[in-house]
Amino acid sequence: MSNSYRRLRTLTQTQPRTVATVTNHNLDGTSTVQLMGGAYITVLGQDVAVNSKAYIEGGRIIGQAADLPYTEIEI
Repeated sequence: MSNSYRRLRTLTQTQPRTVATVTNHNLDGTSTVQLMGGAYITVLGQDVAVNSKAYIEGGRIIGQAADLPYTEIEI
């Protein structure tokens, strides 16, 4: 593997970012969130208020997301 290729991979290897709705703040500093598909997961952080949208990356809340309508179109 060339040196340039390694540098490119370090720039492009990021965790996927998703939007979820915060449903609960837990006592241990985590939050329960609901993903757009309906699944519930526990993530680190409590920076976003309950019933608000949050960006989730790498199993943690990284910030508040805009509360925009969600539409899924299948082709």
